[in-house]
Amino acid sequence: MPNTTAQPEVQRSRFRLLQPCLIALPLLAIAIAYHAAPQNGFHLDDAVNIVGHGSMHIAELDVASLRRAAAEAHLPHRVLPNLSLAIDWWRGDGAPAPFQLTNILIHAATALAVLAFLLTTFRCAGLPERGAWITAATATTLWAVHPIQVQAVTYIVQRMASMAALFMLVTLIAYVRARAAPRRWPWYGVAGVAAVAACLSKETAYILPALVLLAEYTLCRKPGERIRSRVDHLLLALPVVVAVYAIVDLAILHGPLSDYVMAGYASRDFTPTERLLTQPRVIFFHLGQILLPLPGRFSIEHAFPTSTSLWQPWTTAVAIAGIAAWIAGGIWLALRSKFPVAGFLVLWVPATLAIESSIVPLEMVFEHRMYLPSVGLAGLAGLGLHQLADTRFRPAAIVLAAIAMLGFLAATIVRVPTWRTPVSLYEHAVRNAPDAPRAWTNLATAYEGQDRTTDAIAAYTKALEIDPARALAYLNRGSSYRKRGDLAAAEADYQKFIRLEAGDYRGPFALGSLYAASGRYDDAARWLDLADRLNPRSALPARELANVYFATGRPDATIRALELTRARDAAMADAPYFTLLGAAHGRLGRFDQAIDAFDRALQIDPALGGARLNRGFAHLRSGNPREALSDFDAVIAQSPDIARAHYGRAEALTQLGRHREALEAGQRSLVLDPTDERTARLVSELGTVQ
Repeated sequence: MPNTTAQPEVQRSRFRLLQPCLIALPLLAIAIAYHAAPQNGFHLDDAVNIVGHGSMHIAELDVASLRRAAAEAHLPHRVLPNLSLAIDWWRGDGAPAPFQLTNILIHAATALAVLAFLLTTFRCAGLPERGAWITAATATTLWAVHPIQVQAVTYIVQRMASMAALFMLVTLIAYVRARAAPRRWPWYGVAGVAAVAACLSKETAYILPALVLLAEYTLCRKPGERIRSRVDHLLLALPVVVAVYAIVDLAILHGPLSDYVMAGYASRDFTPTERLLTQPRVIFFHLGQILLPLPGRFSIEHAFPTSTSLWQPWTTAVAIAGIAAWIAGGIWLALRSKFPVAGFLVLWVPATLAIESSIVPLEMVFEHRMYLPSVGLAGLAGLGLHQLADTRFRPAAIVLAAIAMLGFLAATIVRVPTWRTPVSLYEHAVRNAPDAPRAWTNLATAYEGQDRTTDAIAAYTKALEIDPARALAYLNRGSSYRKRGDLAAAEADYQKFIRLEAGDYRGPFALGSLYAASGRYDDAARWLDLADRLNPRSALPARELANVYFATGRPDATIRALELTRARDAAMADAPYFTLLGAAHGRLGRFDQAIDAFDRALQIDPALGGARLNRGFAHLRSGNPREALSDFDAVIAQSPDIARAHYGRAEALTQLGRHREALEAGQRSLVLDPTDERTARLVSELGTVQ
């Protein structure tokens, strides 16, 4: 007779071997899908948050550097992502590959959290342990390699979204575990810490209380025990109360929430009402991308028309009705059916979209917003496959899951290289949305980043043909004209920007900088002063004014402007900054202060010949000819044909009494610059001495 008692043990042993394979499945799929992502670069908001933000550029991994990176970040409330970005800068000295690798690792960690989250959810649904594991691993893999996640993974700064999702999922897993565990407080502690970490990653985590309530009444309580007391009624009423307060604050009271929200619409080309009307259509657009994930349907830019009323376009009302039906169906499943887990997953989608797809003045369409909401859709897909596998159509369920995984994987592999460079990203964007002026503007900026100035001007011109009032295209095209040497065209474009955006300091700043470079210092000072008044927090006008003041012989004003620059942005105190500061002190006869400033410049950039040359003259004027000679020799070793360095060497040698060498140095300087009268006099004097 067969040993039937051994069969359960064999099955358990096989299942224990299966579990690591199921855990490895989404991780392996991620490794394959994103194998080319480390070759991708920085994009868009990466500039303001990382590449162009000095506090992120830490050279030493110490507490002081990390504290500064967190406190002075572009988005200082997102502490944990900012710290990770600073560490990645230190790891790779500013190269994008370490950032990309970290993003992939965060995505892999989030996939493990999705697996644990869905496993917990499916157990609450009553699925057998083996079925729950297989279903959760399948759904997690579908989620992890879906091409809609590419933007959240390979767009570096969007780790803010993936880190928030990771910690939100950990919060909910720990909370549900705590509700069923004999010792609850350790799990509650984990939930609390993870919730704080989520809120320190991105503001989307502020929806966590609503998600905890949703989990409590759908996953943690049995259908007949959901409403136990008045406290339950109060808790369930909280989301309604918050929603009513938000509506009253925004529409009637114009209170603090209204002040916070409405300020962001100053830079948008749509109103709060238009955004609210459009977002249901956007959500269904993203659902369509998830259901039919062809690579060409994904883009950084979408030509998505704004809804101006319920019937313009007519799909607005249909989409709003569809969202209302979705929410109503989720509530019915959660509170009335015997299968509340389905209701939980249905309601998960609108709940996690409640912040970014509401009245908050964000971009109208951005695919990374579906990163966390798509977990609920993956869970629903997993439940559907499980139900199908429980019938005689099990082979069909297996084939369907395999085809979906391979299809998603292939689409992601195709999509990832699109993010290789800004040019590849926006050349795809203009193919996807040829009538979107912003796509052409960003493509032009990307061309300029590759020094393709002619292509950049053509792309800016295309953007202006589509939208003649697109002020930013005039500003940027003006800079491209200036780079090409067409100063008249640059001036004309800057003037057009100023007419369109009279309150924007960038126009006067660009025009003032142009005049400064052209030697029109009075005009430059006037426009730069206007730029400084328009934006008293920006360090750029003050920094450019310092150059103008120095060029017009006002060293005191130069030093004051430089001090103001540094007070506004410490990262502006770079090597050229200290070189100019030293030169200004030198003109005032403050040679010790000048030498200190040049020392700082050379600490930052030892190859900066101008700072070393000027420090040599400061040493000369302060009576240190040996130090001066050392500086002049170093400059000549680096650039032998600098006449001033040979002249300075001649002066230093004269002070040291080495007249023959001084005469040779002076003669060399005169060969390099025969018109320099000062050198001619020195050579004549040395010749007389000889």
